Amino acid sequence: MKPYEIVDHTADVRLKVNGATLKELFENAAKGMFAIIRDEGIVKDAKSSERRIIEIKKEADDFETLLVDWLGEVLYTINKENIFCTNFKILELNNNGVRGEVYGKKIDPAKNKFQTEIKAVTFHELKIEEQAKGFSCAIIFDV
Repeated sequence: MKPYEIVDHTADVRLKVNGATLKELFENAAKGMFAIIRDEGIVKDAKSSERRIIEIKKEADDFETLLVDWLGEVLYTINKENIFCTNFKILELNNNGVRGEVYGKKIDPAKNKFQTEIKAVTFHELKIEEQAKGFSCAIIFDV
């Protein structure tokens, strides 16, 4: 099972995500989102030298809400701190929130532009489904 697959979608980008666990699904969703926005030239120069903790404390009735919040916060961190992310790790995930680590490298935004700009993570058609081999979902990004 692939961790993620980028699929063409009218005016937006759809990402199909899989994971053996919910934590892995959240990690793979962040990896897939970053695969959409990254520039291959930056990939060659990146090393995991920076570490950021992203923590969302929020009671949620569903994991879809936490997934959108997690990806939105990762996206905000990437843009605000100009970090090229190379790895993501979920430390805690439950109905009270999500806590994860983002690893990456600071980049100069004047020299390194991202390939695709994601404006927002959407709830459109988002549903996390449990299957025999784990969890899956499709996420649509507004670009």
